[in-house]
Parts: sequence; structure tokens; C-alpha cells
Amino acid sequence: MVHTDEADAHGPLAAPGRGLKGLTQRQIHRRESILSAARELITQHGFEGVTMRELARASGVTLKTLYALFENKQRLLLTAVEERFRQQYQLIDETTIDHGIDRLFYIIDAVAETTRKSADYAKALAPVLSHDSVSAITAIRKATYHRAVHQIATEGDFLDWVEIDVISTVIYSQVTVVGQPRLHAREMSRRLALEVTKLEVALILRSVTSGYTHTRATDAIREIQAKVQAALRR
Repeated sequence: MVHTDEADAHGPLAAPGRGLKGLTQRQIHRRESILSAARELITQHGFEGVTMRELARASGVTLKTLYALFENKQRLLLTAVEERFRQQYQLIDETTIDHGIDRLFYIIDAVAETTRKSADYAKALAPVLSHDSVSAITAIRKATYHRAVHQIATEGDFLDWVEIDVISTVIYSQVTVVGQPRLHAREMSRRLALEVTKLEVALILRSVTSGYTHTRATDAIREIQAKVQAALRR
């Protein structure tokens, strides 16, 4: 059990998103146990269905401790979600990929695969990820796509008149709607929806680039069109 006199409500643990500097290994472990339990309960009951009393029981701490560490349920759950997103997108960012357009396609695939593997968790989060209160999570996702677009810029492939940040925003809006593929699975298979998302990105990039990016986008458009046409004939 965690004793409330071991954690100051105004100390590092009370503020989600801050670093863990100054915490003991025991405090870090307890904090991670609480956040892990929170994510499990979100998966089972949905974001709004989690109660602090149940979370205290699941993580082996007192109810008073939860409030001392995280102030309220909303703050605790958003911390749990944000830190998982930060970890996942950091892994994506650390992957070495030679060209920005290929990085964009990799991000789309990686996010879709993570969503597929944690489908219940993703479904539970869908109603809340568009709220203003999750702006930090949105910023994490946007930054990953932004870095990929800027990689294309460093390669010198954007045409001179292109506003890089505008293109980055447009691409992000195309690939994400609260973190899910833009086309619903019942309209076409999940895999085909993923290909259509890449098609949209390729169409945007082909119109504003030259060099490798333009060639790669053109090839992708041809390949994906063939896949979509084959699927529509079935």
C-alpha cells in the first residue's frame, strides 16, 4: 500500500506530464502501477466509466492517495492516456527512415497496427480524444507527422511556393479523426481504408513536390489505385 505521507500533493507526482526527476524507484513504480491500472479500467469500462474507488482498489492504494497524487479523476486518466501516447509516438519517431514520405507511410501503418492490437482501448478513448482537454495528446500526434513533413523539406523536395506548416496541418487532418482511420471499417475493409489514407497523402504530396517524393507519391498512387479497383470489383 502507498502511504499518503510518502507523497506530497504539491510535489512531482501531482502534476501529469512532468518528468520523474527526484522520484525514488519505489515512487516511480507505484505511479506506473496506478497509471497502468487506469488504462486497464478505461479499456473495460470506457473513460467515463472508471471510478476512483475502483481504481484505488485495482492499483492497491488508498482513495486518499489517488487524490493526493493526481488531484482528480480527469487529471489522472488523462495522464495515463498521455503517457502511453508519448511512449508510442517516441518509438515511431526514433525509427530511422531515409525519406520523409516513407516515414509518413510508416507512421500511418504503425498507428493503425497499434490501434488494431488495442482495439478495445482505442474504442474507449474515441469519445474523448477530440475534446480540448486532450490538447497535449493532439500535440504529440501532430508533432510526429510534422517531423516527417519537415524531413521532406530538408530533402529539398517541396516546391518553392509551398508553406510547409500548412501542408503538415492538411496532411494531419487527412490521416486522423480522433486517432482512427478516416473511413469506417463497415464501408470497406480496415486494410483498404488504410491504403486509401495513404492515397490521400500521396495525392497531396505529388502536387507540391519534386524529386524522390514526387516519384514515390506517383508510384504509390498507381499501386493503391489498383488495389482499390480490385477491391471494388469484388
